[in-house]
This record gives sequence, structure tokens and C-alpha cells, in this order.
Amino acid sequence: MSELRMRKFWLMAFAIVMSFAICAPLVRAADDKEKGATPLEDEMIAANKAMKTLKTQITDASKNQLSLQLIQEMQQHFLAAKRMEPARAKKETDKAKFLADYRKAMINLMSEMLKLESAVVDNKNDEAAAMLKNLNKIKSDGHDKFQEE
Repeated sequence: MSELRMRKFWLMAFAIVMSFAICAPLVRAADDKEKGATPLEDEMIAANKAMKTLKTQITDASKNQLSLQLIQEMQQHFLAAKRMEPARAKKETDKAKFLADYRKAMINLMSEMLKLESAVVDNKNDEAAAMLKNLNKIKSDGHDKFQEE
């Protein structure tokens, strides 16, 4: 009887190990979908993920602490992205102007992020929601101007 139990135990252990071995590549493939082609894209994807979550709760004042955490996360990603050079810069004839425009756009984005943070701190959630919509427009305009086609 105990030999039968041992066989069942090892069979179950083998099944568990094999399920992890089979699932690991699938999890890794799912993670790769959230990776960009460049570190700059990685930062923007991470910021966008936080922005999507923020959109669902920005009008709820009871979630302001969580909203502030998401805003801070976005700011950190945008600050990291600000120091990077868009891939499109290599193809620009006037690279210096392109990079200066990119930096100004990122400064404007960070300025709007600070205004958004201030609105949430002051519990002005409706105002913050409007600012978040404006951030979406800034994002779209920035992608049109600085992202590779």
C-alpha cells in the first residue's frame, strides 16, 4: 500500500513540475507583449498601463491615494523617457532640433503631470479627469511627432 502511495506522490510531483515547465514559456511570451522595441518604448508602455488604470478611478476621491501612486509611477516613467532619444531621431535631418522639440514636449508633459497631481491632492477629481483627457491628447500628439512610422 505504501508503494502505491509513493507512486501516486511521484506521479503528482512529476505532473506539477511538467505543468510549470509548459506554462513558463507562455508567461514569458505574455510579458514580451508588454515590451517595446526600445527602452524608451518600454517606459512609455509602462506609463500607459498606469494611465489606463488611473482613468478608471480618477473621479473617485476615495481612491486618491492609489491615484497618487499611479501618477507618481507615470512621472517616473516619463522622467526616464525624457532622458532617452527616440529612435526616429536617427532619421531626422535636423537631429538637434528634433531632440530639442522632444525635450520641450516631455517638459510640457511633466508640467501637466504635476498639475494633475496637484488636482488630486486638492481633491479636485473632476478637474483631474479633464487634465487626464488632455494628457491623452498630449500623448497622441507626441506619438505623431516623435514615434517612428
